[in-house]
Amino acid sequence: SALDGYNVCLFAYGQTGSGKTHTMLGNYGTDGADLGLIPRSVELIFNHAEKLKETDWHFELEASFVEIYNETIRDLLSDSPSKDKVHEIKMDKGGKSTFITNVTTESVETPAKIHQLIQKSMKNRSTAATNCNEQSSRSHSVFRLKIRGTNAESGAHLSGILNLIDLAGSERLDKSGVQGARLLETQHINKSLSALGDVIAALARRKTAGHVPYRNSKLTYMLMDSLGGDSKTLMFVNLSPMEESLGESVSSLRFASKVNSVEIGTARRSQRIDLSSF
Repeated sequence: SALDGYNVCLFAYGQTGSGKTHTMLGNYGTDGADLGLIPRSVELIFNHAEKLKETDWHFELEASFVEIYNETIRDLLSDSPSKDKVHEIKMDKGGKSTFITNVTTESVETPAKIHQLIQKSMKNRSTAATNCNEQSSRSHSVFRLKIRGTNAESGAHLSGILNLIDLAGSERLDKSGVQGARLLETQHINKSLSALGDVIAALARRKTAGHVPYRNSKLTYMLMDSLGGDSKTLMFVNLSPMEESLGESVSSLRFASKVNSVEIGTARRSQRIDLSSF
């Protein structure tokens, strides 16, 4: 759909330790059978883009990878993310798309380039041990692939965005056993997940209440151009099989039920390409 001119969001949601990062990245160093959504999605896009050359379409892909840690944006593709510049979310001049200032963007011409970027981002992402997960992701990570297409014969143009979001794990404060800096992280994580829920709830009642609180968190503000009636959204909800995680699993399923009930309208694309024959 992103290659077809839509703005797309794919989320992985669930408690810490339930497999969200594995869903998005999979296992690196394998033969490819256990890769996650990000490498698989990009490879699929490259395959379709290559086939569409037969119909005179040419595509340019541009990737960025950031995390939102304690409501601060960090560039995961920077050579020194801990000493990085300040990153702010801005709207473009047309007021239709968001962008992040001072963030690294990489032109992507092969799937191998994406693998290199993922490896770099994995080294830079914030993780820490909690009682719920000894290697818990303490931030939301957002992989964004901007797609621009041009048809050499007709002169037609299209643009789409693919957002692949690995949400930080939700944790109950009484079970996570965190203190100090880890406690602050958990509070920020839970607050931003709550803000995401508020946006989804607002989208569900948009016809009667027009305001959607995108600006209540960095995550929802960043994804403002890819949530709502002009986009397509899919959420994976990950559950832990452990008996002691029952409470969190029920909570995740309730959230999933709320998300599933939302009808955000009919998505619109910038330009139609017939992909049915591919």
